[in-house]
Amino acid sequence: MPTPVTLIATINSLPGHAEAVAAGLQALVVASNAEAGCQRYELHTNPANPQQFVMLEQWRDDAALELHRNAPHFQHFTQTFAARLASIELLPLQRLA
Repeated sequence: MPTPVTLIATINSLPGHAEAVAAGLQALVVASNAEAGCQRYELHTNPANPQQFVMLEQWRDDAALELHRNAPHFQHFTQTFAARLASIELLPLQRLA
């Protein structure tokens, strides 16, 4: 049985770019949720910091996550929005119970 992969991605846009980054992330959510190995791909925003977005992800296994990272829609987001991002922090999690 595959081991699910859970990931929390915290994305911070540069000042003045939050609206564009949010639109790009929303498009990424739609495409990513259509991937066969995607079990959860949810976008959230921080009400106290409108430039900060949090993506909650769960993938069937490491291979599904790797396919996602190489998917055209993910590559498009990365290439199109990299200059509008201040930072991205990835927190991989392992389920205990």
